[in-house]
Amino acid sequence: MKQEAILLKNNKKGFTLIEVLVSIVILSIIAIVSTNFLQSSISAREEGAKKLQNIKELNIASSIVRRDMRQILNVPIRDYFGNNLKGNFIADAISNSIVFTTLVNSSFSTSRVRRVEYLYQDKKFIRRQYFADNPYSYEEYFETTLLDEVTKIEFSYMTNRKWYSVWPIDITTKLKIPELVKITFVKNDLKYEWIINPNIDYVYKK
Repeated sequence: MKQEAILLKNNKKGFTLIEVLVSIVILSIIAIVSTNFLQSSISAREEGAKKLQNIKELNIASSIVRRDMRQILNVPIRDYFGNNLKGNFIADAISNSIVFTTLVNSSFSTSRVRRVEYLYQDKKFIRRQYFADNPYSYEEYFETTLLDEVTKIEFSYMTNRKWYSVWPIDITTKLKIPELVKITFVKNDLKYEWIINPNIDYVYKK
């Protein structure tokens, strides 16, 4: 009788199979919830970092474009033969490019006057800076990609309260800078619009 009582007492120690299974299920649920929460946190953090980086790139690109256009010079643009091109500010809708002369920060030369070109190629918004205002070779420049993964871009130019897709549009505007320059583009499925005032309202006189 004593031995049976000891056996019964020993049998009460430990967990039953059902209790073990329930514990495993509970721990599995906790692990799944924790993993999903962790993955969501990591994804949210990565998405937040990506958005911040995108905003930073947009701000830097916008600052560079605005600086170039607000320091623009209304002077003739010449080819490497010294002949005047079709305008002092040239915008081509077919090639999606803008060419003008501006002042840049330079510690390598006494002159700060440079030719700058903005263009759209291979889903990239690119800035080219030539080593002179009227370079002898169109191959002598350094290039910076301001924005990539740009799926669409449009340039517009205002004069007399009307927008145009090219510049110059006539003999008068050949010697002028647009009153406003608008750059509209799509990046990461979001549409952006920059409007820049070059702040030059006079006609160039020879």
